[in-house]
Amino acid sequence: MPTPRTRAPSTTTGTDALLYLLFGILGAALAFGSLAWLTGNLTNTAVGGPWAPFHAADALVHPDALWPHLSGTAVLIGARIVPGLLTVALVISACVLWLRIHGGATNGLARKADLAPLLTKEITAKAQGLRPSLADLEGKRGRAR
Repeated sequence: MPTPRTRAPSTTTGTDALLYLLFGILGAALAFGSLAWLTGNLTNTAVGGPWAPFHAADALVHPDALWPHLSGTAVLIGARIVPGLLTVALVISACVLWLRIHGGATNGLARKADLAPLLTKEITAKAQGLRPSLADLEGKRGRAR
């Protein structure tokens, strides 16, 4: 038996969608900044540089100032491409999880389990359980089994 709806539907679905989109963009930006700092530091450490303090905004806007002795290619790969790919993978995973939790597309048709209580045998058994004198009567389709 499906669970009943526990919350009222929103009357402002367009506003809700924009709010969810805003939160998603904010979360992706925070993830990208943190991943840019982490992968930039890992790249910097791999070439022998020091570990920089956590400045996600600097890692996003000015990675060359945060890691001055890295080459342009190393900054591009370590602080732009790798965190970008990781952020895209994280966003896609979050979207798939969101759609799985919130149901995705439904066609509104009843499933077999939803219709089972309405079948002849179940209705006859329920009627006989509520009123045992009906057990002796024959239905339109013959005697109940």
